[in-house]
Amino acid sequence: MTRLLPLAALLLSIVPAQAQEAQEAQALAEYWTNNGSLPPEYAWETTITIGDDGRLILKHCKGYQTDGCKTRRAKVTPEALVAIRSAAIASGLADKPARDTEMPIVGSGLTGGVVYLDGVKIILLEQPADPDVPRVGKVLDAIAAAIPARFDRFLNAE
Repeated sequence: MTRLLPLAALLLSIVPAQAQEAQEAQALAEYWTNNGSLPPEYAWETTITIGDDGRLILKHCKGYQTDGCKTRRAKVTPEALVAIRSAAIASGLADKPARDTEMPIVGSGLTGGVVYLDGVKIILLEQPADPDVPRVGKVLDAIAAAIPARFDRFLNAE
């Protein structure tokens, strides 16, 4: 029993350090995509969170229940983080948010996201109005480019 006490103390000291580390990292970007409204056996959805420290968490779910979900982790390069920030700033979406389309597409897959920049939440609409499509698209493209290629199967799942 006395041999286990130092091990228990070590483990207890690690848990708060990990919790503090998780709290310090803030989300830089969120990205989601799906294949539309389909029957559960064909439906899938992927959500990705990229932290400002470069940590990426991908969650891919098949069907509409959480028991069909897989989680993967990766690290995003510092250059990719800069590219996301630069695209978000250049888009002007912080000052002039995108507007929703007046002609939404029903039934097809959607991709959208969010970038958190200097305390401002920049919403990347799934179906922006035509004039806003290029601005939203460039930011979504920057996020997609940051995602490691090995995760492509979760973004274009069949």
